[in-house]
Amino acid sequence: MRLWRQILGFYRADWLRVGAALGLLLLTTAAAIFKPWPLAWIVDRLSRADGAAATDQGPAILGWAVLLAVVHSTHALLGSAQQALVIHTALRGLARVRRAVFGWLLRLSLRRLQGAQAGDLIYRATWDTHAFQTLFQQGLFTFMGATLTLVAMTTVMWRFNRPLTLVALATVPVLLLVMRFFGPLMSQRAGKAQAADAGVASLVQQAVANLPLIQGFVRERTEAARFEESAAASLSARWRQHRAEVVYLASVAVVFALGTAAIVALGAREVAAGNLTVGRLLVFLAYLAQLYEPLNQLSHVGSTVSNARAGAERVLELLAEEKAQAGDRKRERTELPTAAELRFDRVDFAYTAGQPVLHEVSFIVNPGESVALIGPSGAGKTTLLQLIPRFLDPDGGAVTWGGTDLRELSRERLREKVALVLQESLLLPTSIAENIGYGRPGASRSDIEAAARAANAHDFIRRLPQGYDTVVGDGAARLSVGEKQRLNLARAFLKDAPILLLDEPTSALDAESEALVLASLRRLMQGRTTVMVAHRLATLREVNRIVVLNAGRVTEIGTAAELLAQGGYYSRVTAA
Repeated sequence: MRLWRQILGFYRADWLRVGAALGLLLLTTAAAIFKPWPLAWIVDRLSRADGAAATDQGPAILGWAVLLAVVHSTHALLGSAQQALVIHTALRGLARVRRAVFGWLLRLSLRRLQGAQAGDLIYRATWDTHAFQTLFQQGLFTFMGATLTLVAMTTVMWRFNRPLTLVALATVPVLLLVMRFFGPLMSQRAGKAQAADAGVASLVQQAVANLPLIQGFVRERTEAARFEESAAASLSARWRQHRAEVVYLASVAVVFALGTAAIVALGAREVAAGNLTVGRLLVFLAYLAQLYEPLNQLSHVGSTVSNARAGAERVLELLAEEKAQAGDRKRERTELPTAAELRFDRVDFAYTAGQPVLHEVSFIVNPGESVALIGPSGAGKTTLLQLIPRFLDPDGGAVTWGGTDLRELSRERLREKVALVLQESLLLPTSIAENIGYGRPGASRSDIEAAARAANAHDFIRRLPQGYDTVVGDGAARLSVGEKQRLNLARAFLKDAPILLLDEPTSALDAESEALVLASLRRLMQGRTTVMVAHRLATLREVNRIVVLNAGRVTEIGTAAELLAQGGYYSRVTAA
């Protein structure tokens, strides 16, 4: 019931549509009750009349035939309208689920992302979400329609012929036992199969992302072998799932066959004894078919729901995390300080318990000051930088802005005050202008061009085929590393945020590109509180102070001249 409450929550906005669908379901069931009677009346009239009398029945039979067509057509049209309404409503709910999951992905913390397989998240967002449509459309409405039909047909059949009805209903307990036995087994195997499929999706995603690495080191055979192993595991899991479904459906078919055979045998005896006409036997057999059809639907629903439930639970796991995060966001403050100091006060952080990345890190960045973080690889520099926009939150200590713990501030409002330039230039497969304007929606073309000029990017943009309207495409392959980085700087210029974060902004650049980027950085850093991760000496000359990190601890702090005099890590790397 908890699962169904969560699923139906996505359809609460469509309660009028759901009510209309239920109304059409009632009308469809009522029409189904009348479907067999015109044929029965025709058969009985013909069976009671001799040859001449049968000829005289022509007009009456034609009337019954017209009525037969009307009843069957009405039933079909009502059923089609009901199905169309249910399908459309199910798709609307699916869209809501996908929006919720995509929203969760957009707000995903880096710590959570590093503990997940990208392929698994993609599979949940694209394929597992279909489970909500399946459960609403086939699970809920097929179940309600089948149940309503069962009640209606059982009631009519009981009033029609009790002995035959008792024989028909004898199959129901057997069917329920079969469903009870196979239901949990199919659900368990469906969950394992979906997890195996997600593993395949993860390998595909990793291969696409790392294709140059795989080809460069001639590892195609190794990766193909890994994929083969994962695909074999998926095949085995799916086969175990479908094998259980096949045995289940075969068991259901045998139960139906035995019940139908018993009804035919008993009904024939009733006709021979004169207790039942042929027409009324046809009516009862038609009702029997309509009784067994919903039972058959319920048997299929059992396997369908078992499979879909596993997918829905995987999606709801993600949304449960989002609900917890939403509760935290409600307590966050939206008012932010203006020009204020950034203070790291005994900050601790670990991605994995017992393996600290930062340990009691303490230093201050004054308003408008620029500070560089340096140290050996793995010292915790990038992790420290990611604490400022709250991509990560510290495990111990605090990062404060103007005396306010960043964990008390709204992530969205905080990030509006931060411009970020990463080592790897991130560009969307859209136009140059859209990429520069990404940090400030609605920016004018003149503002975008002014930001590009400030970042020394305007000249190379003008040389592109469509200038600012040139689409960079996936990976921006037509642009050099330096050009990509200048576009990132232009984006930061346009955002005009008071806090600037730079993560190795010149490490991958050649000398000419580095000079252009550094000239842009000088202008960008003016009047802004800047924290950058850097190694290159030319970049370090641009900052006011330097903080040295080693094994997650601050080992040196001061100006370039002060650190040279100390003869520590900074002195050694600059001498080299």
